[in-house]
Amino acid sequence: MARRRLATTAAIAVTTVAAFTANAAPSFADQGDQQDGHHRHRGTLTWSLGTPRVDRVENGPWTLAQGDPTVDGDTVTVNGVSYPNLAVDPAGSGSVPAASGFTGTPGPLPGYCSSGGPTPETGSVLRQPEGTTLPMQPYYFPFVTSQDGGDKLTGLFDYRPKDGDEAVVAATSEDHGRTWQFAGQALEQNAGLCPDGNTNDDGQGHAFVLKVPGHGQLLYTLARPSGDRLGTNMIVHPLHPKGGNPLAGLPAAEPVGQGGSTTATAAVTVPAGPGGDGVSIAVGSTAKFEQPGHFTVDGVTVDCNDNAATATLFTGCTTRTPGGVAVKAGDPVTADAVIPAGAEQTSGLIAPDGIISTVPSYPGAPKGSTAVLYTEKIVDYFVPTTTTAAVTLPAATLPVADSTALKPAAGAGVTVSLGTPNGIVQVTCTGADATDLTGCTGGTGTVAKGSNVGAPGAATVPYAQLAKIGEGKNKPKSLYGNNEDYTVVRAAYTTDGLHFTDLGQVNGLGDPTSTSDSVLRWIGSRGTVITNPDGSYGLFLSGAYASDGDSDAFNQIFYSSSADGKNWSAPQKLLSTDYTFSALAARAAGDDLDVAGYYGGRVYDPTVVQNDNGTLTMVFAGYSTPKPLPATGSTYGTDPARLYTVPAAQPAEYRTILSVTLRPHWTK
Repeated sequence: MARRRLATTAAIAVTTVAAFTANAAPSFADQGDQQDGHHRHRGTLTWSLGTPRVDRVENGPWTLAQGDPTVDGDTVTVNGVSYPNLAVDPAGSGSVPAASGFTGTPGPLPGYCSSGGPTPETGSVLRQPEGTTLPMQPYYFPFVTSQDGGDKLTGLFDYRPKDGDEAVVAATSEDHGRTWQFAGQALEQNAGLCPDGNTNDDGQGHAFVLKVPGHGQLLYTLARPSGDRLGTNMIVHPLHPKGGNPLAGLPAAEPVGQGGSTTATAAVTVPAGPGGDGVSIAVGSTAKFEQPGHFTVDGVTVDCNDNAATATLFTGCTTRTPGGVAVKAGDPVTADAVIPAGAEQTSGLIAPDGIISTVPSYPGAPKGSTAVLYTEKIVDYFVPTTTTAAVTLPAATLPVADSTALKPAAGAGVTVSLGTPNGIVQVTCTGADATDLTGCTGGTGTVAKGSNVGAPGAATVPYAQLAKIGEGKNKPKSLYGNNEDYTVVRAAYTTDGLHFTDLGQVNGLGDPTSTSDSVLRWIGSRGTVITNPDGSYGLFLSGAYASDGDSDAFNQIFYSSSADGKNWSAPQKLLSTDYTFSALAARAAGDDLDVAGYYGGRVYDPTVVQNDNGTLTMVFAGYSTPKPLPATGSTYGTDPARLYTVPAAQPAEYRTILSVTLRPHWTK
């Protein structure tokens, strides 16, 4: 019964289009080498989109749509509420369905482990049921290439169940992305673990393959726990494809972390998990350890939910080792390394969040080198310090942990942003010592100790506006959850794939301090540069405005063109989110989910392949809402007359791979 239901679910969820014929061998190609071979045109090139479709996958790891095979039927009823036997959004109370990060039925991870039933599931981790073709979820950040004019696609994807696991998955498609066949998996963060809210999905992501003359094919990934900071670069693995698997020979599991280390300060026996409340482990310091997260002690892995963690205490800890493990005072406690043993690290890139694409040529890149565009991202760049005491505004002095980044220039003032219970206010200060801003004026209300201090250029969108789309936090101390990351597109070149020379920022794609809804503030980290028939370059990338409240750059997929790779035209929106969430509201009322509902909250990570007939196949990622798992009962939407309330039986729809055909148009 379960298998028949799965096939039906997949058929309903996908918007079908006419099939393409294909017959070629899989291979990665350098994106910059892709050419369509057509004659030159005169005029301006634009692109029109067909109807996007939800891609499907066969024979891969666990998917959102497979449900719990131990459940007899298409639904499961708990406390009088019937839920679909699929991954569903968690309840705001964290009770039923299960909170994020917990396996079980119903909940975000049903059928993830073999025991089935209510949370938490235990046993071995399951894969996609044999013989099923299901919506390609939870996958995103596609990197797709073709060497035969688009007939056969080879892709790498982030595979990332929310708060459960992360890995790099390879797959191929012979119908322009409509269906994908699993080809391989590697670099898994939490191999074999049945999550119980005791881990996270911060592994290696943003996979990109670069073909460097004389050095073969190299795989680049971002170490999420430590990435997006100055001084951190990309992880590099050489690729040796074999038997149709581009990832052959890579480690099946390769966790990454922040590289923290400490020692246990008291003896405790850690029970086997993942079920149960676990124990607390007292240590010298929890700094540089992810929470929730895992670490190694006495050669075994310990997972902690850290619901009540402190600066010297891990909490809710269990081990993956049967029978548990005895921890003694003085035992070393070690986080996963930033760069795993056996891998290498790039140098020369500035806080890279990911390599966007190769560029056939770029000003300043010497002959014989390989030029790339990449995204520089610095986490919390616009909140360089916090307050060290509570302050009632207006106040002449503002005590801060470190004033270095905020000291005003001689004869000028610096304006900072602070959160109060009544909103975000601005304060201008004319002087500073090491731990104070002085000569301050402006603002009213109370500012709590430990509040973020927003530097000039900080995002200050009101919480009421962010909350309409499910973004932000109703917390003044965090500037109401405005994302304060800094992102820009830069160029670099390399001759060996490891050592890069930065060539500076490109022009025209956005402004990292923009507060408008006409200039992009955040720029994405996955895209494609193509060579157009007239010899110009075309760029497909994603971006977002300040009002979106996030630096993942998911408001729109855009197109831009350039004559030299450095100076780009103003982004033209190709595909965008729908913050009315009209498709989700229609589904809640009983309708089928329109394809737009799969990317109404996020649309980003485009990768493009040029087809022999002059069209493009674009593969991208979407979420139904900006956050992967909205809490049931939450109300979203920018149209006050038609708000969307997340129902109790709402299937989870996040990290969905979609594809669409683009056709060229020339205008004079």
